[in-house]
Amino acid sequence: MKKILFILLAALLFLVACNKEETKEKTEGSKQDQPTEETLKQDPEEESNVEAEDEEKDDSEKIQKETKALTDKEVKEILEFSGMGEDDNLISASVKKGEVKATIELAPDDMLSAEDLAVTRYSQASDELLNHEGWGVLSITYANVGTISMNRSEKETNELDMDYFPIEEITKRLK
Repeated sequence: MKKILFILLAALLFLVACNKEETKEKTEGSKQDQPTEETLKQDPEEESNVEAEDEEKDDSEKIQKETKALTDKEVKEILEFSGMGEDDNLISASVKKGEVKATIELAPDDMLSAEDLAVTRYSQASDELLNHEGWGVLSITYANVGTISMNRSEKETNELDMDYFPIEEITKRLK
């Protein structure tokens, strides 16, 4: 009987302690929400001007990010990481007037034909490049295989909201 009484008393003390901590947190939170003398002295117009300036800065940063053109270096990094195999060789890569142009020498593969390999590599590269703004056409020449070129507007979006170029269309474009 004493054990049960002790357990009930301990549980009661625990609940009271938890309730006090919750009340203390609510009190501290409401103090932070109250205006201080400094904020009361500020002019409401000044406050709205500051907010408007902040919004303008946020908008201009968004526009810069949206319209930021890719650099040659960024394109090279993306292609080397996403659009090439270990033994492939990036001969050249550049961005001019919104067109990404690259030339890649594919390493021989025992399992895939050179054409299938080019289509696969183009698909991988374009999937990653579609995550970046600043280009409109992606043209990749695969040495001794052909060139694949697609306009960004031809992308499709899957059920996971990810952009891609359809493999069938990439295959048709291989010249």
